[in-house]
Amino acid sequence: MKIEGLKPLYRSMKQQNIDRCRFTFQFRGTFFDVIFFIDEEPYKLIFGAKRKNFYFERIVNAGFSIDTRFDPETYSKLCKVLNLKYDPDNPFSPRYLFEEFNNNIPQNISKKDIPATYQIAPYVNIKEDAHKIYFWYWKFHDGVTSNASPENLEKTQQLLGDEAYINCKKKNVSSCWTDNPDLENKDIEDFNRIYK
Repeated sequence: MKIEGLKPLYRSMKQQNIDRCRFTFQFRGTFFDVIFFIDEEPYKLIFGAKRKNFYFERIVNAGFSIDTRFDPETYSKLCKVLNLKYDPDNPFSPRYLFEEFNNNIPQNISKKDIPATYQIAPYVNIKEDAHKIYFWYWKFHDGVTSNASPENLEKTQQLLGDEAYINCKKKNVSSCWTDNPDLENKDIEDFNRIYK
């Protein structure tokens, strides 16, 4: 199914150099956090049902098309999250969900819609210090006494994106994380230092 509503959102993101954005989508009384990643190939959508401990992903292929099918287990969980009763004569089609989503995608976003690392963390499989989801600082390695670990580079990619991952790998830099939100470093200039 083509999700035409992603086209204006994509243009808005590209115009502002935004690689990831987050917005809310409501379907049948359930609110989803939606995160759209365009810093990965192919692009990706994550739908997380708020306060329901349920999420699913969709790969966004060329032409903004997605697969609307679910495996049986995820389909069953989705129906429970949406409080749908089983009706063999009128089964719920996930296409309805995606049609509604397509009609409710924001056309424009701003920098305030960039998801924080702690908002992405619940939807990725972090192998290194999974409880530490607030970015703290950069650690520059000398390549002799220390190096960025593969697990740390993977976490960097998952939470900060491909550009941060590529630059950290190239320059031998680790992202350092904390579980204390008060220590979170939101200074974008510090983040940009690794790109110079």
